[in-house]
Amino acid sequence: MKREFEAQKEALLKEIRTVLRDVEDLYREGAERGEEETQALKAKLERKLNLAQERFQSLEERAVEQVKHHAKRADDYVNEKPYYAMGFAALAGLVVGVLLNRR
Repeated sequence: MKREFEAQKEALLKEIRTVLRDVEDLYREGAERGEEETQALKAKLERKLNLAQERFQSLEERAVEQVKHHAKRADDYVNEKPYYAMGFAALAGLVVGVLLNRR
């Protein structure tokens, strides 16, 4: 699940880099190209940008769902075994306290 999320993130970043390169090309070569070529390039760029936005929204939705799922699992665990949760919280507080006192 995490590998799939990371792969989607990398694909999205790659797509964003491609869109940014196309924007730079459009900017650099805009004056040199004819009006028709410029319009075609702008349309292509808009399609790529829309695709990247859709992928980003999908990735964001999956991330939110994963966070909700893990929060629900943690809540269920704490409800099932409250003494383990209190013990873990106390241990974490002790470790943080020791680390802060060393400074």
